[in-house]
Amino acid sequence: MDPGFMAERAIDPSTSAARWVVADSLTLELHLEASMFITSLRARDLSPNTERAYAGRVALYLSYCSGQRLDWRMPSFLSLSGFQRWLVTEPLPPRGHRARAGRPVVRSQNTANAVMTAVASFLRFCVANGWVQPSVAGLLSQPKYLMQCPSRLRRWEA
Repeated sequence: MDPGFMAERAIDPSTSAARWVVADSLTLELHLEASMFITSLRARDLSPNTERAYAGRVALYLSYCSGQRLDWRMPSFLSLSGFQRWLVTEPLPPRGHRARAGRPVVRSQNTANAVMTAVASFLRFCVANGWVQPSVAGLLSQPKYLMQCPSRLRRWEA
């Protein structure tokens, strides 16, 4: 799959500071919502490394949606699970990744989970700003119920 979007380091002309943005890989046009999400990470005083990682992960999601002809603003449960499955089955580009004993190199499940965490955070940000339907937020989390109370909390039981 040809990348439709990429994470790129840009220089802010007003401050000369380096900033991470998400841009179309052909036109270099900024993806407004994704770049504003990265800006929000900076505003929360997160690490520049977090900005860089999240920019790349969101760009990967947007590229996947573009390649699959999906509207990134309206993901279904099946499209999100398809994206996660794609993350662990699609071979990585050959840049510096050698095949191991003739097998292509793929992402680990832990890496796929990290990508999905960034994508979920991006989509929640978009819901909060009215760019994505609120129903999408329900796809990203579900309540968990404990079968047993942890021992450190039992002392407060009546």
